[in-house]
Amino acid sequence: MSNQSDIKGKGILVMPRTEAMFYGPGSAGQLPGAIAMTGMQRPFLLATPSLVKNGQVEALEKIIGAPLCGTYAGSTAHNQMPSVLAAVDAARASNADGLIAFGGSSVVDMSKSVAMILAEGNDLEALRIRYSPEDGVHIPALNHPKLPQIVVPTTLSGSEYTFAMAITDPDKREKLMFADSKLIPKIIFHDSEICQSTPDRLWAGTGMKIFADCLEMIMSLKAMPMGNLYAYEGLKVLFENLPKSIGTNTSTQAIQNLHYAAYLAMSMAFNVSLGLVAGVRHQLGGGKNVPHGEASTIMLPHVLRWNRETASAETALAAAARHLDLTANSDAALVDKLIEEIEAMVSGLGLPTTLSQVGVSSHDLPLIAEHVCGDSSVAFNPRRINTPDDVMQVLTQAI
Repeated sequence: MSNQSDIKGKGILVMPRTEAMFYGPGSAGQLPGAIAMTGMQRPFLLATPSLVKNGQVEALEKIIGAPLCGTYAGSTAHNQMPSVLAAVDAARASNADGLIAFGGSSVVDMSKSVAMILAEGNDLEALRIRYSPEDGVHIPALNHPKLPQIVVPTTLSGSEYTFAMAITDPDKREKLMFADSKLIPKIIFHDSEICQSTPDRLWAGTGMKIFADCLEMIMSLKAMPMGNLYAYEGLKVLFENLPKSIGTNTSTQAIQNLHYAAYLAMSMAFNVSLGLVAGVRHQLGGGKNVPHGEASTIMLPHVLRWNRETASAETALAAAARHLDLTANSDAALVDKLIEEIEAMVSGLGLPTTLSQVGVSSHDLPLIAEHVCGDSSVAFNPRRINTPDDVMQVLTQAI
């Protein structure tokens, strides 16, 4: 009899190397040493307007010091193509030999995008990942060397631990996906002092995003023991620490613990793939500018209910519930309890629970569903997605 510890069949475990992670309050002060470790002589800083406004970009520029060759602080939510191309031009004009990303997942994706385009050119249609239910996933080979990257994240998205990213095409209202193992950031800083300035709603939403990622890893048709090990631990850390990390009595230790959860959630994600929550959040972001964290939060209970109709998903979710120390007299009851606990946690975090609360109407759903069917994230969802009608079943429940 097989079990969740069995390593089945044969395959490949991709393990691109992040060379160092600096962690702890004030750790960003060690940036000069990290820059030297990468060999950068002319680092270029990427950030958001909000971090300029609150003074954190200026503070980081002072830490970096003389080697800094320029700053582009025009990163936009969901990594919009025009801002990416503007950042490419700015980095090229500055003769940058490395990139430092400061901010949330959009800035981290911008950094990867800049590194990719500087190396491979800007024919994004040729570089993007292609997926259809009929033909499967096609990831183009991106063979040229890439600039080294350092990331100082301010949210829990976990994008710093992956070599995939998305660029939003505003004309198509679609997120285009890309991947290359050479785009993995070389050095990561998890500084809990910096993250105390992140707005609670953004922080909590990105925490729920990686909570969803852990569950999708466990349910994935490519699930494997190594991925489950990380995902189970990530769920437990998130469940215990996310509520403590926001509000007036924010725990710095909880923030630090959640950085660990981001590592657990995302460092194995490429190997096991995610699922429908990820596919929907990408396209809600690209099409309606819904933050990834809030999209994940809204969609997670509905996707769990839809996926549990497959026996493998229900078994996986019951196992996840047990790792969270939930109890019930059957797998079905355990999954019910898990979904109830998730909904209670979301309520306590003060996050939105319907698509209409974040500006999505029923008229928006057909185009979103169509784009989700072409998003490679859904390729290994435990319940097969064949047509936009399948996606619509879940979207309409969330409206």
